Amino acid sequence: MTAHTEHPPTGLPAGRAKARRSAGVVVVVVLAALAALVLAAAGTLLWWLGDRLPEGADRTRTENQRLQVAGLARQLADAARDGELADSEIDRIARADPWRVDRPDDGAVRILVTTVPALADEPASCTEFTLPAPLGPATEAARRPAKEDCPVRD
Repeated sequence: MTAHTEHPPTGLPAGRAKARRSAGVVVVVVLAALAALVLAAAGTLLWWLGDRLPEGADRTRTENQRLQVAGLARQLADAARDGELADSEIDRIARADPWRVDRPDDGAVRILVTTVPALADEPASCTEFTLPAPLGPATEAARRPAKEDCPVRD
């Protein structure tokens, strides 16, 4: 004969105890989902405000200017790969931005471009691009900010 041990009563029938545990799990999952939703909304709001606050706008403006200057350097180098860089090519690349070219006797090309800002309250940016001689397939345009001698619109 086997001994039978009795378990103390829990006060709830077995079905109700399982239902309470299941309800507790559901509450925990719902609270975790709500917390994740609140964190996602807060992160989105902070990201959105980051571009609209003054320091976020400065960061965006700086990145836009960096991309514009890098694009100009790439286009100038591409135009010089045939061994020449005509004023008409520079004019097409610089578009409406004021520019000036210097062509020293050594064959290098030095171009100053003042990029006009998209918004009236943004400062203009002046960049010097130098393409060393001889111009050809390996030509790269070095660039650096220029503080003086910047061309202005006539």
